[in-house]
Amino acid sequence: MRSSGVTTGHRARVPFPQTVLLAGLAAGVLLYLTLPMSDETAGCWYSVIALGGVVTGYLGLRRHQPDGGRGWTLIVLGYAGWVIGDALWSLEQQVSPGHHPAPSFGVYLVACLTVGAGALSVVRRRQDGGDRGAFLEASILTTGAAVVVAVFVLSPIAADSALSPVEKLVASGLPLGDLFLLGVLTRMVTDLGARTASYRLLTASLAAFLAADTAWNLDFVSGGGGEVSRWIGATWLLGYLLLGAAAGVPSMRVLEAPATIEGPVLTPSRRRLVALAAGLMLPGVTLIVDGATGGAVVWPVIGAGSLALSGLVLVRMMGLLHTVQQQAKRLAELAHSDSLTGAPNRRNWDGELARACHLSWEQGTTLSVAILDLDHFKAFNDEHGHQAGDRLLQDAVAAWSEALPEGAMLARYGGEEFALLMPATSPEDAADVVLGLRDVTPGGRTFSAGIAGCPPGTDPAAAVAAADQALYAAKRAGRNRAVVHGTAAASDAMPALTMVTQPIVDTRTFGVTGHEALARFTVDHPGGIQEVFRQAHAAGHGDLLELSAVLAAIDLPGRRAGHDLFVNVTAAALVSPRFMAGLPERLDGVVVELGEDPQNVAAEDVAVALDVLRSRGARVALDDVGAGAQEFARLAALRPDVIKVDRSLVNGCSRDPARTAVLRGLVTFAGHLGLSVCAEGVEDAADLDHLVSLGVSHVQGYLLARPAPGWQEVQAAPVPATP
Repeated sequence: MRSSGVTTGHRARVPFPQTVLLAGLAAGVLLYLTLPMSDETAGCWYSVIALGGVVTGYLGLRRHQPDGGRGWTLIVLGYAGWVIGDALWSLEQQVSPGHHPAPSFGVYLVACLTVGAGALSVVRRRQDGGDRGAFLEASILTTGAAVVVAVFVLSPIAADSALSPVEKLVASGLPLGDLFLLGVLTRMVTDLGARTASYRLLTASLAAFLAADTAWNLDFVSGGGGEVSRWIGATWLLGYLLLGAAAGVPSMRVLEAPATIEGPVLTPSRRRLVALAAGLMLPGVTLIVDGATGGAVVWPVIGAGSLALSGLVLVRMMGLLHTVQQQAKRLAELAHSDSLTGAPNRRNWDGELARACHLSWEQGTTLSVAILDLDHFKAFNDEHGHQAGDRLLQDAVAAWSEALPEGAMLARYGGEEFALLMPATSPEDAADVVLGLRDVTPGGRTFSAGIAGCPPGTDPAAAVAAADQALYAAKRAGRNRAVVHGTAAASDAMPALTMVTQPIVDTRTFGVTGHEALARFTVDHPGGIQEVFRQAHAAGHGDLLELSAVLAAIDLPGRRAGHDLFVNVTAAALVSPRFMAGLPERLDGVVVELGEDPQNVAAEDVAVALDVLRSRGARVALDDVGAGAQEFARLAALRPDVIKVDRSLVNGCSRDPARTAVLRGLVTFAGHLGLSVCAEGVEDAADLDHLVSLGVSHVQGYLLARPAPGWQEVQAAPVPATP
């Protein structure tokens, strides 16, 4: 089967017989230009080379059989017409030498129009129907050139009293044909399709013909008699030679294939700008040259051309403006909608949620939000493929959107999760709406949902976090159900907690400068507090449990201004979008205390999340420093504001030179970087004195105060440590 393209990575080669023929033609052009010969011999030599170029082009057309080859056929026929015109011209010169304009001019004109029509067909197919902007830009250059031709070529022909009206019409045909060819050539040069070898050669061939025609026309109107010099003849022959080469390379097969261009072109290319500039300047240049050479200024032609150019430029600018407006509209849609399902995206959701909360506050109504998650979607993708998964998401959005009440908004929250916004709706009524969506979910699929109310004055992020907690309660309860936050089902899934605090003391003043908030669960767990969090992460809602603890700490009443609040966060929670979205927008005075275990989370991802928290006013503390083997690497990667020294280095430091050396190194390191050092687990007065002597800036531990509800102060006297 014949290939329709050119193999990538190989140079386009002309088949051997055509290569030999083209080489012979090239040698013939060189001999035509350099060898002394009579006019008759030169004419015969010229005809043989020109005919050879057309034959080579025909052979290439037959050999490669390009897709949609109508344009190529017209081009080859047009070049053959020029050869016929040359033969007729030679015959006319023998019968009536020096008679101008001759009937062969009509043949030349028809051939010129045929070649131009073929080239335009090629360009239109490459642009899959055409490029209106490029057509206007080519028209602008052609109109500017038309002013030049009208003033310096057509006006002298019209004023020549020796020519009859018919002869004037025939003589004007060639310059007008060349103008048409100029427009076609401009259109080809500014085309946005692939620049294959064949396309470049064909463009160069037309440029050679146009250059030779222009030189001959200038000689003709200047009184040179229309004689063909060797240089002009060689330029025409070069055009024939380039035609044969363009048709000979394999890339001519796909010359007319549509170009792949994503969307409309907003700004003209450099080639188009050059064409625009040239077209706009030509009337002015014509006026200057005509006036400077003492010619009669043909003001009607120059004025009409300038007006036509102004109109074309105005139309082009209107087209560009329309394109910009369409692109801006499309970009706005893309920025606020999900590309797969067409539903509002997360960005749109955040904006609409804030607006709906403000309206709810003004009207005193309760707003409800819900998070929907298609059950076992990953298993569905694995079994049926990602395309089937995409169709499921699209069909689900279409079905749910149709069933929602007026005013409700469904957005794609991420992956297979969707967020539902229901203004002026109680959580109970919202649950009825969500349960009604189960009946229209496509493919017999099910979903789990969490619902939460957002009364006036509630932080929107807290409402979404509550809906997320209820969603995971629905999953833990067996999926395929909707759970309202605050109900028994939701409470069973998320253990209830309270917060206690432990003061952090500045060793220079022994005043309390901050507190660490610690979670305590209302029901004791055999494995302790850390085991509760570990099991929550294993169940898929550990980030939400950590978020609940952080929000509970922030909401503790009575926190004094200027006091830091230390909250414990794991790396897994930091990189969770739900955790980050549930935090308040401003975190001034909050110190995020990151534990030692990275939980297989990349340090780069953690660093990015910490930078986001810093931008919202938080500071960062690195916990358990001294308990791991990669401490300085962690410090360098995460760049904390506070170093919290692990109790394993603190206990007994006053009696251990090794611990002392490590502590001294940490203090020196922190001093160079301007960081604070806080020693945890201080339970011995001698250790406290030793830490102060080493320059540790902050301490906390049972020696100073135990964790307890409220905002604890330092005890008047140290208390014994509790194991």
